[in-house]
Amino acid sequence: MRAAIYTRVSTTMQAEEGFSLEAQEDILMQTIERKGLELYRIYSDPGVSGKTFKRKGVQEMIKDMKARRFEALLIHKLDRLSRNMGDIIAFIETVNKLDIRLIIAAQGQDEIDTRSPMGKAFLQLNGIWAELYINNLREETIKGLEKKVRSGGRHMSRPPLGYQFAEVES
Repeated sequence: MRAAIYTRVSTTMQAEEGFSLEAQEDILMQTIERKGLELYRIYSDPGVSGKTFKRKGVQEMIKDMKARRFEALLIHKLDRLSRNMGDIIAFIETVNKLDIRLIIAAQGQDEIDTRSPMGKAFLQLNGIWAELYINNLREETIKGLEKKVRSGGRHMSRPPLGYQFAEVES
């Protein structure tokens, strides 16, 4: 059975200086070996947010999945795939329709079967937590920026194109 791997990290710094992509790939390759699968391809989105599916790696993966170039997909955790509940539900429906095995390696030795009621519930609950994380991150970032501005700091590191920062006298 041919298997594809998908990995992702959210920031450029994680992609360039971190080991998370390599660690995800190592764990997923071990899972492929343990299950006796054949690696088809590794898809990746280094340094790209998981809030939408508008990512090159995930789009190529979906295209190949629909072309039936592989029969199993391995991801490290559900939030590596997406942090958007709507995307997750649509993706699971596609996976089920195409009869693709979705293996989430970070869940231990047990494979999550998205076709079973318990597997669907597990994925939906994890999807809710992933979406909550991204929404909470947005709120916390805005709070921090507002506090910075109120304290006299700049909310941006550089001015928008065509503008310059004006020095403000205190």
